[in-house]
Amino acid sequence: MSIERAINKTESRQKRKKFIKAIKKLPDKRDTRGKRHTLHFLITAVVLGLMSNRSKVSELHRYISNKIKWLRKITGEKDAMPISRAHLPRMLAQLNWDDLNVLIYDCFDAHIMLSVDNEWIAVDGKTLRGTLKSCEKQAVVHAVSHDSRIDVAQARQVGEKSSEITVVRDFLKDTGLEKKKITLDAHHCNPETTAQIAQSKGSYVVQVKENQPILLAQCQEVAQNASLMIAQNQTVDPGHGRITTRQAQLFSMASTSLDTRWQKSAINTLIVVHRETFNTHTEKTTTDTSYYISNQMVSSAKQGSELADTIRKHWGVESNNWILDVTFNEDNVLVKNGNQAQIMAKLRCFSANLLRWSGAKNFQQKIEEFVDLPETLISTLKQVNFL
Repeated sequence: MSIERAINKTESRQKRKKFIKAIKKLPDKRDTRGKRHTLHFLITAVVLGLMSNRSKVSELHRYISNKIKWLRKITGEKDAMPISRAHLPRMLAQLNWDDLNVLIYDCFDAHIMLSVDNEWIAVDGKTLRGTLKSCEKQAVVHAVSHDSRIDVAQARQVGEKSSEITVVRDFLKDTGLEKKKITLDAHHCNPETTAQIAQSKGSYVVQVKENQPILLAQCQEVAQNASLMIAQNQTVDPGHGRITTRQAQLFSMASTSLDTRWQKSAINTLIVVHRETFNTHTEKTTTDTSYYISNQMVSSAKQGSELADTIRKHWGVESNNWILDVTFNEDNVLVKNGNQAQIMAKLRCFSANLLRWSGAKNFQQKIEEFVDLPETLISTLKQVNFL
């Protein structure tokens, strides 16, 4: 499903079909014999449960059973029945992740595009630890806007032999994000990945570490040449019991002789970040130095500040992962079926996006409000065109 497809759409949000109506057209490949529960009731009920502080399957089952009369009213399913504890995970496992992904994107692409156009996007994978079994590794690759923190797209990584590196390359191509401005961690400092973005006229910033020893050594050598420095800046961030001072120095790599395999990556700039962190509780100071490369050219102090700020904001994707783990309890949700784990991860991410689109700042506080005042959950979901 290409993110580019939404750029030329002119349909206004007001004319869009509400998600709860659009979901009724989700393909249902189940045998019609003995079918007791509709997919749109299941998905709506699970999202409402997730946004009401229920995370595990048993909790969601009890939520649906306890709130069945209320859920009938909300969904318009007057004959909906509580789903059994055994049947709920089976239904989740039978959902098609790709179909659900396309449906969510089609209904909310107006929100998503606001977070993609001209913004930097952080791409990173997150392992679903509650499903880790031998040869059954499950992970989700997230693309998160630096500024809005909206999770603009996701991809699946399935199987112990699968590689996040190749999954990300396919993900960037399939979504059109390879033409945007992307930040990546050192795991993706790979000439095929960087060349893919550069050749697609996109921009990248990626960390360089020991997994690319020759390139790292060259970056360290360039950083010692003061004549190649083109910009620098410094920021001080106090908070959470720490005071972090970051000094970013930007160097030109245009004249650096790199290995042939890096030629198509169009590496133009090296960003060296020196961090000094003072812990106000222990009164201890730690320091570290990191190296990043980019195909963006820097010709002004403003551009240099943007690249340095981009490195700091990349780790906002970790903030989203923290919300999934702590607020939505993702790491502690144990499931036996891999597709069920992926579907639940998709619905958690969707729930978090709904909260962001509604303007919520403190997710835990908002969820507690939904628990105490269910009518505010309904008004919030109407606000974002879910209901």
